[in-house]
Amino acid sequence: MSLTYLGYSAVQFQLPEAVVYVDPFFRDPVDWRSLTKGDLVLFSHGHFDHGVQMAADLWDHWHCQFVAPRPLIQWMQRKFKKRIPHEALIPLGHNETIKLKDLEIKAIPAHHPINRLGKTLLALFARSSAPGKPVNGYCFNGYYHAGDTIYLAAIVESLKGTPIHTACLPIGGKYAVASPVEALRLAEEIGVQRLIPMHWQPLVQQVPFRYQSSDLVKLAKSSGTAVQVCALAIGEKLDHQNSPHSAAAP
Repeated sequence: MSLTYLGYSAVQFQLPEAVVYVDPFFRDPVDWRSLTKGDLVLFSHGHFDHGVQMAADLWDHWHCQFVAPRPLIQWMQRKFKKRIPHEALIPLGHNETIKLKDLEIKAIPAHHPINRLGKTLLALFARSSAPGKPVNGYCFNGYYHAGDTIYLAAIVESLKGTPIHTACLPIGGKYAVASPVEALRLAEEIGVQRLIPMHWQPLVQQVPFRYQSSDLVKLAKSSGTAVQVCALAIGEKLDHQNSPHSAAAP
């Protein structure tokens, strides 16, 4: 098993059961057409920087299945009704579990309290009416991808008793996502071994986040946490049992 970080919140998971992509918003240097074919795509929510607008192109090339919150699936059914078959679009609500391709997936609660500034930025860049709420995190095969969220006690409760070895958590600390302090707290409380920071890279120069992955690395070192922070470059691969290494050029 392995994951490859593809920028922003986009992560590829290569599992025994399937190749899974979460929030596939791809920008340079990632060429998504050269990536391994996906069997399953999980969308945390409909904001443009999480990839839902390219769903029809992914279907054309991969003939994959899509999982997302119910309101987003309903939007996709209308938006892509001539391109994506209805049966390929699967709704999943908080704390619900489904099994696809022998892979069990649970939707984890998230809280993305976007403010007026965030809404203004979305209006400028999104060009889409896809719903941004609710937001799903996803748990499968010992991995947890949080989507967009701040710290939320309901996340810890939802994952109680679930072995999680690796968590992909937002750390940008601005535009309604967790800070390094919140991400590390969440990682410690759900008992993960490794934390992959995401959602900290600016979409454009004028829209920076407050923190970068280096801030999380410094925090982890100063706090003495047992959680291993794996700050990955775009295209870098992390095997389940091994250290990060560079994947083939995406």
